[in-house]
Amino acid sequence: MTSVKTRVLRGFDDPAFGPERWEELLRAGDTDVVFLTWHWQRSWWETLGRGELLLIAGERNGQVVALAPFYADSGMIFFVGSGKATYMDFLGVIGEAELLDVILETARSLVPDFVGFRFYGVLDSSRTGKRLKEAADRLGLEYFEEALWPAPEVGLAQRETALAATRKKSLVRHEHFFRREGSLEVHHLRHGEAIVPHLEEFFEQHISRWEVTSYPSLFHEQAEREFYERLTRVAANTGWLRFTRLDWNRRPIAFHFGYSYRGRYHWHKPSFVIDLARRSPGEVLLRQLLFATIEEGASVLDFGMGDEAFKLRFATHVKYMRTWGLYPN
Repeated sequence: MTSVKTRVLRGFDDPAFGPERWEELLRAGDTDVVFLTWHWQRSWWETLGRGELLLIAGERNGQVVALAPFYADSGMIFFVGSGKATYMDFLGVIGEAELLDVILETARSLVPDFVGFRFYGVLDSSRTGKRLKEAADRLGLEYFEEALWPAPEVGLAQRETALAATRKKSLVRHEHFFRREGSLEVHHLRHGEAIVPHLEEFFEQHISRWEVTSYPSLFHEQAEREFYERLTRVAANTGWLRFTRLDWNRRPIAFHFGYSYRGRYHWHKPSFVIDLARRSPGEVLLRQLLFATIEEGASVLDFGMGDEAFKLRFATHVKYMRTWGLYPN
């Protein structure tokens, strides 16, 4: 007989459950991604989080084998990072039906005005979608697929195939202009202390780039700025931060804030100067990121959510992620 139960952690600094144990569970689960690391989750909660944090540990025979990084807001229960993280999931092993059921029941019991669960960003490669459907049937909940998003990526395992992507005519042509007409410098940074001094210029450039569109920059919001600053400091020594700055004639013309985690290089937040848009500094940035990705031996450049034309032009594969909703009958 196995004994299954849950306990709610005392936040990200619970003395009985440190970052090392968090990482062990992350590696054991179906979705080992940067957005589920202790550093990323903590930074999101401390700057963008709202409502009540519910870090629910699932135990089997006294041993923590799974973690549900939840929070509750207005009666709904979500994964921590919802709205910002590209991919989300449970940590650890939730294959045992009783374990998942007790985690969901614990979360539901802690929210007096419970409305439902909404789980964003669950990859099709994860078994979580199927398991949630089965759990909903057992717990008397209605189960819905609420959204489907593509997530293109570039496979880089074969070096020559990967280098071929950097030789696309438009990329070479646009970079040639900047090198011919001035001095182009590329700076790749990985340590938080080195990145922090560049963040303000990055924020302001991003604001200017989107000012001429109907989609204003997220960096108008102070909380968004604080998230990137907090993450850069909290994850300063993890080795997976990636920040690139392109200078042309000593002027920053493009930035990129991203991650490289377990062989997967994440295209996350780029920007470029709008007055040079017709010269495509964004494509020069992409070419340099491809070179950096290949150089460090990453197997994938992950473009994340969205089917923008430039992503599909380079993608060698498109994976999918879904939003699952569970609601009382």
